[in-house]
Amino acid sequence: MVKKVSIICSLLITLLIGLLLVSSLNAAESDYKKGVDLSGSTATIWFKSNVSTTWVDVHFTLQNGGQQNFRMTSTNGRFEQKMSNVKNGDVVKYSFTYNNGTTAYDTSSYTYTIGSRDTTSSVTSVPTNVPTTVPTTTSSTVNNSIYSITADSIPSTEDNSMVMQVLNGTNGKYQNNEVYWSVLGINPINGKWSYLDINGNLQPISNSLNDDLGHLTKNGVNYANIYHTIADKSWVKMPKMDSGRMFLSIGSPCYIKTFDTGFAGPDINNSSDPNKNIYFDFIEFTINNSGYHGNTTRVDAFGFPIQHRLLDKSGQYDKTVGELESETRDGIFSKYSTEVPSEFKSLGTTQAPYRIIAPIHGSFATGGSNANYFGGYSSISTQDILMGVGGAADPSVCASINRHVYNESAKLNSPSEYYKASPANYYAKFWHDHSIGNLAYGFCYDDVNQQAAYLEVGDPKALIVRVGW
Repeated sequence: MVKKVSIICSLLITLLIGLLLVSSLNAAESDYKKGVDLSGSTATIWFKSNVSTTWVDVHFTLQNGGQQNFRMTSTNGRFEQKMSNVKNGDVVKYSFTYNNGTTAYDTSSYTYTIGSRDTTSSVTSVPTNVPTTVPTTTSSTVNNSIYSITADSIPSTEDNSMVMQVLNGTNGKYQNNEVYWSVLGINPINGKWSYLDINGNLQPISNSLNDDLGHLTKNGVNYANIYHTIADKSWVKMPKMDSGRMFLSIGSPCYIKTFDTGFAGPDINNSSDPNKNIYFDFIEFTINNSGYHGNTTRVDAFGFPIQHRLLDKSGQYDKTVGELESETRDGIFSKYSTEVPSEFKSLGTTQAPYRIIAPIHGSFATGGSNANYFGGYSSISTQDILMGVGGAADPSVCASINRHVYNESAKLNSPSEYYKASPANYYAKFWHDHSIGNLAYGFCYDDVNQQAAYLEVGDPKALIVRVGW
């Protein structure tokens, strides 16, 4: 009898162990984040592990077709698999198999409809070598204020370089995985044009990057995939670079051609430019031995409200420029149409709804209805005045004509006297009226008399950029 009970107990224990082993193969939701990103006709299924994962297999069907299985590519701190030629309404069903150390796990199955918002994608990760208590980017259902990040919560890097974060201020209009950023600049170490990867390293750009694995495609043309989203990471290291530009876009990455010697960014004058129907904007900066030097700019156009905050390591500098946080994109378009004189109104409609363009890109260009707008006020052509070239190449001359204080020495350094009469650059005036501290780059030499939205500090700790809507 004892022997029989012992055998039964042994069988029960064996069965229990077997059940435990089977249940251990079911993935824990806390092990990973996942989602689907959409760029044009390419959908990217992604998997971001929170455990010790060296490989991930994805299993998916598209429109109830046959199941496809791929070993995912590790890139930008996550695992990715792209699907080409998808269209709105297509249904993707997918699941993953991944390892945590030596054990493999199967996840649940998920469904995503192409063209919808993948709300599961609004996730962030804490960067390498920073405390795990650092706040990560919050859900885009909150209208994140650029002032919400305290100086003592900003992480430090091992090499004491500055860090950067892009905030989602769209107030729920767009999810974190729908707000894109890319940084391009010249690496001072080798003098090569490079892009910033998600780990804060400058990677050289080239002609071949346009056709590399994971490249972007639009209208049958390939472009370099050098973009990240807010969902990818909260804080990113920013190394020294010259001629830096941070491209920001909403709903889609920009389509930028890279070359061995540089890149071709968005061109709002080109009617066939692939970015003509994309909401994009940018900031400019340089980071060198003397610190960070950068600005927001409306010299070419307005895409959406931007705030640009810079802090130093000593705690003595914390300054923000850009449009007021209280301004919405719709509100700015509406105010622009009512506040500027008639000559400037078309600038708000020519490329709407994507942007408000600067005068030189609209009716003030050669051959336009306002091509001689500044005629009679000076002997310099309207186009030279707006571009700061020719007779307006001198910054003070250019600024004084745009501000309508030309040859009025008593008013040159008095902002309260600017834009009091026509002709004046009322496009530029509008941005000063709707910006923090009335500082804006409304034309190329708007920094004369310190009127530009410019930030500069010798020991930069962090750059925070907020994308508004």
